[in-house]
Formats: sequence, structure tokens, C-alpha cells
Amino acid sequence: MKITHYREKDFKTSNWSGGTTTELFIYPHEADYRKRDFLFRLSSATVDLDKSDFTPLPGFFRFISPLNGDLKISHDEKNFTKLKPYEVYAFDGGAKTVSMGRVRDFNLMVKDGVETEVKNFALNKNSVLKFSVSKGEIGWIFLYNTKVLLTAETVNEKKEFNLDKLDLIIFEADDYTNSDTKEEVLISADGALSLFYGKVPIAF
Repeated sequence: MKITHYREKDFKTSNWSGGTTTELFIYPHEADYRKRDFLFRLSSATVDLDKSDFTPLPGFFRFISPLNGDLKISHDEKNFTKLKPYEVYAFDGGAKTVSMGRVRDFNLMVKDGVETEVKNFALNKNSVLKFSVSKGEIGWIFLYNTKVLLTAETVNEKKEFNLDKLDLIIFEADDYTNSDTKEEVLISADGALSLFYGKVPIAF
């Protein structure tokens, strides 16, 4: 399994109407967010206004979670869904969307038809996160609240990563892996932390 650690120096930050957005990962790698030619995109944005209008993304499905405060989201400016830190909300990227609250958030955007989800996990010295990645999938872990030494262990290797806040790890099955075989990875850490994780099919 190929395991890649992405840090702040690897990310791209740009402006949007409500603040800044940092692109953590995009697939395919040569895709351009502005051209909307990506299959999926992981990002973290700041919302610097009390009220913000989201950029419409027709043809995509979105997952969002606030990281450091409450966020209210509405698609009609009448009924609002209130999200506390680390709660995940999924919605149609093409829908008119307004938010209330100044926060930093985490986002996953996927092309319509791609089946995936964003999961939240609290890890500590006595727990292990176990998940699997098959050929034709990309797995990921996003750390958002602390620095930690994280260990990723597969059948063939064991790697350690010194992670900082907002770091990302990408997992890709080896090319020779049978499409029906799942490569398991065990995640542990030397302290308590919260993280998001998931996997996205890239061949469907």
C-alpha cells in the first residue's frame, strides 16, 4: 500500500467569497477545481463572514463539518441546520446554500454518482482505527485538532508520521493488488486526537 503524508507546504490556498479555502487533495492529481473536472476534492476553508453564500457546485455532492465553532446551514434561508464542531452534514452541491457563523470547516466534494461518506473517530493510546482500501479506491485521514505521532500498520509495513494540525494522509492500494482484495490498515497514536476518515472509489 502506498501511504503519503501531505502537509501545509503541499496545500494550495485561495480566496472564496466568504474567506479562504485550502485545497488538501484533488483527484485526478492534474484536475483543476476551477474547471470542475475533478472526481473528488478534500479541502478546509475559513468562513470569515457572519453570513456567507456558498459557491454553487452543480454535478457534485458535498460533505461539510465545522472544526472550531457552530455553523448553521440553510438552502432556503428559513430553515437552518445547526452543526456543532465535528458534526458532518451532506448536501447537493448545486443547491443554493447559505451559512451563518464564523468557523474553519472541513469539506469533501465528490462527483454525483460517487458513493462515499465522511466518518469521525476519536483515537487514543488504547484504541485502534481499522479500515481497508481496495484497488480502485483512495483512503484518507484528516487530522484537525492536535499534533501527534501516528502509526499506520499494514500487512507488509509499519510507518510512523509526525502529524500537525490540518495534516492529511492518503492511502492507495498497490497496483498489483487484486480488485477483490482489501488491504487493511491499522491506525494508532501516542495520544488522544480526533480525526475524519473515509475512502472514495476512483473506478466505478
